[in-house]
Amino acid sequence: MPAGSIWINNSKVSVASVSDCRLIRKLCKPISFRMMNIKKTALLLCLSLGAYAGYAQTKWNVKAGVAFSNVDAKNKAGDKASTAAVGGLYLGLGPTLRLSDNFSLEPAFVFAKRGFKRKDGSFIGWGKDFKANTSYIEMPIDVVFNATIGTGKLEVGIGPYIGYGLGGKWKTSESVYLDDIAIDNKGDIKFKNDSSEGEYGDYTLGRPFDYGARAKVNYLFREHYLVGIEFQKGIANLESKWGDYKSGNAIRNRSLGISVGYRF
Repeated sequence: MPAGSIWINNSKVSVASVSDCRLIRKLCKPISFRMMNIKKTALLLCLSLGAYAGYAQTKWNVKAGVAFSNVDAKNKAGDKASTAAVGGLYLGLGPTLRLSDNFSLEPAFVFAKRGFKRKDGSFIGWGKDFKANTSYIEMPIDVVFNATIGTGKLEVGIGPYIGYGLGGKWKTSESVYLDDIAIDNKGDIKFKNDSSEGEYGDYTLGRPFDYGARAKVNYLFREHYLVGIEFQKGIANLESKWGDYKSGNAIRNRSLGISVGYRF
């Protein structure tokens, strides 16, 4: 278990202990080369796509929708959590970069509300009736095939996505304790690679960087209007470490969304 997680046992929540770890650590650590490489790759990709959009035959898409988000979670023993989806708004903007008559590339920038809920407690730090609502910035990149169907076009796309967790809110049905200190039954969610960093009392849900695979189906009608459905499956394990300790737990995002949009 990562220290800093919240347990509810007989109506009291405590932080899971980790031997030889201290509660107070330095708040700043050098950024890993791996994280720097991810950021550089994302930046170069954005610049390349922006340059391509400047001269290619390009149209733009704006969309809004509702995503039903959840997590796939299991502990070190392999026991899976029974969780339920929560609904949240998502907004997106991006170009359609035409590659041929039937194929295009569609990157986008998306703001999405994610999360999950769980009724039972005592599972990798989640209390009874635990609910998490989080915010993400995401960048999907879809390769899209289109075909004329009726008076419109059917579009089918697949591709990867990367995301970054901004933070969020959590709540449970009972008061929460960190050791013997009551901190109410709700609070802020932090995303950190190392749960031992930060202020005492922070709830660390997981690592900030996410990535995975996705698929979508859209229907374009009257040349401008879009309706669609999309599915995302996280590959990144979001479980944070505690100092040099790794719990062996796994948490991965997934979501199903429906949207409407406009192409101009």
